[in-house]
Parts: sequence; structure tokens; C-alpha cells
Amino acid sequence: MQIKTTRIEHDVAHSTQWHKHESGQLFWFDKGQMIIETEVSQWIITPGTVGWFPANQYHRARSTGTVSGKCIYLEQSSGIHLPRLSGVYGRDIFILALLERLFLSRSVDYINSLLKVLTYELHQLCELPLKLKLPEDRRARNVANELLKNPRCALDQTQLAHQWGISVRNLSRLFHQETGLTFSRWRQQAKILSSLQWIFAGLPVNEVAYLSGYSNVSSYIEIFRERFGKTPGQFKELDSTYH
Repeated sequence: MQIKTTRIEHDVAHSTQWHKHESGQLFWFDKGQMIIETEVSQWIITPGTVGWFPANQYHRARSTGTVSGKCIYLEQSSGIHLPRLSGVYGRDIFILALLERLFLSRSVDYINSLLKVLTYELHQLCELPLKLKLPEDRRARNVANELLKNPRCALDQTQLAHQWGISVRNLSRLFHQETGLTFSRWRQQAKILSSLQWIFAGLPVNEVAYLSGYSNVSSYIEIFRERFGKTPGQFKELDSTYH
């Protein structure tokens, strides 16, 4: 399998237009985070994780600040069975070593051998809960985009529905039907995922909670632990553990 590699370095917030690649992509970052959005979902790739996105998938990418990482473009090959669907996985020292070797290697035989091992390892992992499904209905998506843009938004569900020209009942129905979550649960998950940008920026947890729309720090930590099985501080430590 032939591969292409590129470094991702941005000192400020950065975004791309909608596009697709004929190759699959593996992303991993040492600093900062990248949000990959498709037409129906978005994923957050943070330090300590690796993101896989198959070929020919329309998407756009954005970072919220400084990022430093790498990307490998993989041509389709019948001999390598990478996951069929997009996903973000935890990376340990071994997976990171495989990725770095792939990034530097040019021998096709060696690349194929490394990819077979990496593929096996990825198939043993559970996806991390770094995915947020997005509603497809235009009005519901407008509400979702508003909440993603401003996690501290003080408007309640009724006010948001009226602002975007949809009834509260329809907004509730669309979110549940198209994301699998109730509106309030989706909003909660969006806040938690948005908070990761400030966690990895090193802000104190009380400030992270405030910026994420939580007036109570304990509530924020409890909901974070419910989703990730770790406190914000423990989640951030995974980054330094595998460097």
C-alpha cells in the first residue's frame, strides 16, 4: 500500500471547506485538538487519541487554537482491512510507535506489515465517546450549530425553537429521531465535548465548567465522569502518559 504523510501545524484557529479525499486518513495530535465534521456527525480528536476516516467521505475540519499533529493518507487496499466506519480510538505507546513508524517509512512491504498490526490493534479497541451525531433537519441543525458555537448559550429549548422557527414539539422529535438523544441529553453531551478544548488548553476546571455553560463545577465533573469514566484532570493525563 502506498501512503502519503503530512504534518498539521497551526498557531491559531483554523478551518477547511467541505471536501473529500480518495484516500482514508489517520490523524493524531501532540498538541491541541481537531474537530472533524461530516454531514451527519462530528468527532473530536484530542492528544492521546487517533482518528480514522475512510475515503470519499465529505467532511470539513477545524481547530479551536494551536494544534500540532500528523496525518497519514492511505490508499484503498484489499489486503488491509481498516475499520469500515469513522471512529476515534485511544492510543497507547505501542499504537503511537506504529503510527510514527508508518509516518517515516517508505518501504511498501514494511508499511503493509505495520498496517496489518495497526489494523488488528484498532479492531480490538472500543471507540472513545468523542462522537456527536448531528440532526439533519435544517432548523434543528441551526439550533445544534448555535449550541456548538456557544456552549454557554442561556436560551432554553423553547426560546431556541422560536428563534429558529420551529415548534418545541417538533424540535424534540427531530433531535430524538435524528440523533438518538433527547434534546436536553444532546445539549449536555455537546457541552461536555466542547469543554475538551479548554481542558487541553490547561484552564482550571472551574473556568472550564463556566465556559461550558455549567454554573456548578461538581455537576460538570459528575457529567464528565459519566461520559468518559474519568474526571477532566484524569482524562487530560492520558495525553502525557503516552508521549
